[in-house]
Amino acid sequence: MSKLTVDIGRLDKRITIQRQDVITDTEGNQTQEWTDFHSCWASVNGVTGREYWQARQSHEENTVNFKVRFCAALKAINTVDYRIVFGGRIYNIEHIDNVLFADSLLNIKGVETV
Repeated sequence: MSKLTVDIGRLDKRITIQRQDVITDTEGNQTQEWTDFHSCWASVNGVTGREYWQARQSHEENTVNFKVRFCAALKAINTVDYRIVFGGRIYNIEHIDNVLFADSLLNIKGVETV
C-alpha cells in the first residue's frame, strides 16, 4: 500500500502520550500510575461542524483532534490505557484512526478531562 504524504510543517505542537501502568510497591500493594510513553509533534485542531454538535450533545465540548506521524511505538496505543497531555491539559483518547491503514498518519480524537 502506498504511503500518505505528511506535511510535517503543520506538526508544530509537542504532545506527550502517557500510559497507565500498574506499579507494585515493596509491600506488594498495586496502584495505577500515568507514565510518559511517547512524545511527538502533532497538529492540534478543535472539532467543527457535525463533530462539534455531537460533542456538545454528549457534553464533550473540549474535544480536540491530534494528527501525528505514525511510528512503531504508536502501534500499541488504545483508548483505554493511554491519554494525551498537551498544553498542561489532559485528554482521554476517544478514537484512533490510522488514515487509510497506510501507517503514515494517525488522527486521534481526545476529550479533555475535567
